[in-house]
Amino acid sequence: MEKTLARALSVLFHPLLIPTYFLLILFRLPFYPLLGVSVKIKMMVLLFIFVLTFVLPILVTAGMWMLKLTESLEMRRRHERIFPMIAIGIFFYIAFYSLKLLAVFQPATVFMLGSTVLVLLGLFFNYFYKISQHMIAWGGLTGAVIALAFSFHISLYFWLFGVILISGITGYARLKTASHTPFEIYSGYLLGVLVMTTLFLKL
Repeated sequence: MEKTLARALSVLFHPLLIPTYFLLILFRLPFYPLLGVSVKIKMMVLLFIFVLTFVLPILVTAGMWMLKLTESLEMRRRHERIFPMIAIGIFFYIAFYSLKLLAVFQPATVFMLGSTVLVLLGLFFNYFYKISQHMIAWGGLTGAVIALAFSFHISLYFWLFGVILISGITGYARLKTASHTPFEIYSGYLLGVLVMTTLFLKL
């Protein structure tokens, strides 16, 4: 029962959903309505990011599994992650470049740049050990919320608490499914926080 719940949580808090979750948070922040972005535009951008950073990568991963290039959709072996992560990196970069053309979405642009960098770093560390992609992503989201609070001088304690709580739940789920060791969990989360916070504060 616990493993079933852990697998469900791993899907609900999947790293490919993090860009969509970030936009949902961004559009709820108090300063964002001041930019004059209509609800229609927000929904169009949200749908675009969801398709580009979740739907298309999932289709690529499923296609590789159907072609027997991976043993399972969960990609438990390190070598199985290489080509899907390259594809994800490409989709994330396209999302970054597209948002860059819309200057009004500056925070989202920086987040997608950071997410692309984190995918590449995850691919690099994957050669040495199976670092947790879930925790890299949630660490990145945590770092982004921290950086937004500093950059715009606003209180985001509610959002930060929620993101950290879900990060902990996700880490627990990954441990419960025996997908990662504690070191793979903690190092992934720390990498995500440091890289994303640094990018937001520097750019």
